[in-house]
Amino acid sequence: MKASIKKYIKRNLTFLSFLMMTSQYSFAQTIWQGQHHSYRIILSGDLAKYKTDSLSVNIPELDINKKVVTTVKGDSISFKNEMYGFNFKGKYNDDKSAISGIFNYYSIPNASIVLKKEKEIQPLFFSQHPKKPYPYQVIDMTFLGKNTKLTYGATLTIPNNTKKYPLAILISGTGQHDRNYTYMGRESFTVLADYLARNGIASLRVDDRGKGKTTGDFETATTGDFANDVEEQIAYLKSDKNIDPSFIGVIGHSEGGMIASIVSSRNKDVKFMISLSGVGVSGLEMLNLQNTAILKSYNFSDKVVAKQMEMYNIMFKVVYDSKDNESAQPAMEVKLKEWMQKQDTTTLKEVQMWDGRDQTFLYRYGKDADRKWYRYTIHYKPENYLPKITVPVFVANGDKDIQVPALENINSFKKYLGTKDLTTKIYPGLNHMYQHCKTCTQKEVSELDEVFAEEVLDDISKWILARYKKS
Repeated sequence: MKASIKKYIKRNLTFLSFLMMTSQYSFAQTIWQGQHHSYRIILSGDLAKYKTDSLSVNIPELDINKKVVTTVKGDSISFKNEMYGFNFKGKYNDDKSAISGIFNYYSIPNASIVLKKEKEIQPLFFSQHPKKPYPYQVIDMTFLGKNTKLTYGATLTIPNNTKKYPLAILISGTGQHDRNYTYMGRESFTVLADYLARNGIASLRVDDRGKGKTTGDFETATTGDFANDVEEQIAYLKSDKNIDPSFIGVIGHSEGGMIASIVSSRNKDVKFMISLSGVGVSGLEMLNLQNTAILKSYNFSDKVVAKQMEMYNIMFKVVYDSKDNESAQPAMEVKLKEWMQKQDTTTLKEVQMWDGRDQTFLYRYGKDADRKWYRYTIHYKPENYLPKITVPVFVANGDKDIQVPALENINSFKKYLGTKDLTTKIYPGLNHMYQHCKTCTQKEVSELDEVFAEEVLDDISKWILARYKKS
């Protein structure tokens, strides 16, 4: 037994020694990190020993981590991986704490980047993201929803040196998001909360269901369920004696604007509502407007857009008419086949319904169409909610928004809202995410370093404060 124990201890000590050597080796690795828009470029390894040490390049956002051939000549440094088609050429700065140069890759052509020496890999960073120390209180918390029975993970941001303040609940748009509303590294709600707090306005931002510290199943939830989540947040804010709940409002972006409308129509504790690119038309009309605008952004001809939308609207109507507990896919397949039989070959090729692509479309759209969330949103009718909203409302849109086109949605808000205090504004040159855009396509969002246009942040703050003073 003693011999066996000694052998066991020796073997495990050897293993522990190996682990320690490995961790020391990893710790000793030098990290040089740069960023181009939404992509981090990270060179790992000891450049002073590059001939014997193994260097690699990591691009986390593209899931790339590959070895590179590195050349160092004086202050000049280059590395490349021919198989994966990326390369870099640059030079040290004077104190050798950074390397400036040009990085090339298919998704990142001719990118001017600065690789800075870091102790560990850093998250994506944009200049609008706030830096510590903050001139306000930031409180991370969890709380239990009494009706939903879900645990919510949230961040409460409160202005310093004040007991009274307006308080906004921030509501994210379509898709599962963390509390900061992070997209390709850009934290829209962190920036919004920072701006509000600096102007004397508190805010609460919350992880979506199944994300971060919030429990629940996101995939089976509907927009109505998300509205219930917001009401749990209001109830919690009212119950906490350390929070001033006297002037609570909601700020919703995109689908969050729809959620804000539902909550504001029925919850008497809501004192103001802000809809940022919020849906003001019916779900069926929204699908038509959105898909038309997106197709036009790809520069398809009017004929192709019209034909594509003719087919899409047939599919939308099939889903709209389907019963909640039945799949829409069989009826979709029948209707699509009927439509295709009436088209010529040229048209089918133009709308990409040729060579089996119709089956791919049916599979992809069918999965979405049968989700409870999709059925709820396609049946959304603004007239069921907006006339009941009598609190002050601010409705904003960017005029380059192709996901929630500005004019039609704002006009619908104007038509149905019951409030006597309505402010609407369409911002020139802004896309769906409130960035100043050039091509204004969906793809460009990840290529813009702006997180949230400051003129919108300023208008939101001033509008809330003006209503708070009146109250």
